[in-house]
Amino acid sequence: MTEPLSKKLGKALSHDMASDLLIRAHVPRADGQGFMVITFLRERVDALVDMGGGNAGIMLKSGTKIPVAMEYDALEKAIYFADLRQSYVLDLRAVTGAAAARALIPDAARDFAATAPRKDENKRTFDDVPLRIAFFARQTQQQNFQMCVLDEEDIDWKSVEGHTDGKNGPYTKFKLRYGESPFGGREVQFDMPRPKFMELYNLAKMNGHEELDLREWTRRRDPDNTQKPPPPPPPPPRLG
Repeated sequence: MTEPLSKKLGKALSHDMASDLLIRAHVPRADGQGFMVITFLRERVDALVDMGGGNAGIMLKSGTKIPVAMEYDALEKAIYFADLRQSYVLDLRAVTGAAAARALIPDAARDFAATAPRKDENKRTFDDVPLRIAFFARQTQQQNFQMCVLDEEDIDWKSVEGHTDGKNGPYTKFKLRYGESPFGGREVQFDMPRPKFMELYNLAKMNGHEELDLREWTRRRDPDNTQKPPPPPPPPPRLG
């Protein structure tokens, strides 16, 4: 029986942060009609190739070749020297796909691929599944909450930041690439520490889930610490 997502998310809260880097990139579609996004773990990278002219390439152990419009040294640093404490995700979508469509990885790289470990047919492949995220957004400096459902593509991931001085404790804030916040404008914030949000997001991505429900984590829990009114006094005794 497949383990429920809610149980997996619960376990994630007691685990350390992700131990490997997630990489997003554009690759050509099988039908040749444009590009699609894939996400894969750094451990699936077999080699990097310097193609000159400001271009480099990523070779995966599966044989997939991904041209990247970046200098080789910069790509090497971004992949192999990433600080996972800052971010679990390396987003290369802006420098792959159409941005690097004219760059071709040389076939000479096959010599290196010949020494790569044999592909484990029983190992689960990582497919990029578009993720929808549900949570309760909070109005800035207010205690107004409203449910919000976003596609991950709506989020400007470079703008995601964590704060510890919120009215209800730690909170996460980011800007939208598309659409508006429930309270207007492009900025969205919700009451959850950034490390936990990124941990749950990456767990959902790695397990290929289509939905990440954070409503229970971000809903209002009496943030004003208001006291309940005292019970009314008993009625006076009846005379006669």
